[in-house]
Parts: sequence; C-alpha cells; structure tokens
Amino acid sequence: MSNSVIIRDGKKEDMHQICKLIKELATYENCESMDECKMTPERLIKDGFDTANPIFKSFVADRNNQVIGYAIYFTSYSSWVGESIFLEDLYVDPQYRGEGIGEKLFKCVAKVAQQNDGKRMDWHCLAWNPSLKFYKKMGARNITESESWNYLRLDGSDLDKLCE
Repeated sequence: MSNSVIIRDGKKEDMHQICKLIKELATYENCESMDECKMTPERLIKDGFDTANPIFKSFVADRNNQVIGYAIYFTSYSSWVGESIFLEDLYVDPQYRGEGIGEKLFKCVAKVAQQNDGKRMDWHCLAWNPSLKFYKKMGARNITESESWNYLRLDGSDLDKLCE
C-alpha cells in the first residue's frame, strides 16, 4: 500500500469520516463539551449531496481510502466584490500534521476562490489557535488587526428571543 495522500473532492461516502474529524476539531476548539457541535453524517449528506443546490463543498486528504484531513467551504457573497468563498473548516488529523497536507487542502480551496470573479476567500480562526501562523505564512491578512472587523454571531435562545 502507498502512503501517498490524494487530495480530491469530498464524496457522499466520506461524510462519516469527515463527521468524525469535525468532532475532533470541536474537541480541539473546546466546544464539544459545551454541546455546540451537533453535526451528524446524515446532516452532512443532506446539506452537501441530497439537494439540488448543495450548501457546502469539500476537499479531502485521502490516504489508503481513509480521510485524514478535510476542508469544507461554501460560496458567500460580498457586496463589495460579489461571489467569494468562505472556508468553514480546515482540519488534518494530528498524527498526519507536518506533511504539507493542510497546505494542499488550503491551496485547493484558494484555487476555487481564485476562479471566482470576486477572487476572495474568507475564514475565521480562534485567537489562540497556532494555525494563525500557518495562515499568515500562506499570505493571509488578519483583518481583525488590520481593518478592525469583528466576527459576530446570534444563535440559540438569543436568536429565538429576538424573533419573538
């Protein structure tokens, strides 16, 4: 068996493995204990494959038919530049880090963004996450620092209260 990694489009059959990695990412980000990560393979399949307009797309790092990393992205819209790409997750199983897999996944999503007229890719990263160094190495600007943008959220009971 080869130890080489193939980067390819995610398939319906990959969603069980991707969901497992999403749960690992949630644990890494200290969110799983707060019951924030409610994702299931069935939801991934429904949202990404069982609809005429998939909500997300993905790339996977495949080694010997095992998904060892993934990138999930979707089309977003900027009123300044038009269509753009939002990278929701980029994750590589810790035992395979340092092999350039994250960079390969990241570049695949960047190529999708480059092909859009807007030529823009956005994502967020926790302030304490060492991946910030990786993203800066890839050429990213931290617009929290440079443009003072804040990433905000309204969900759960707060969203319910607002909509009463």
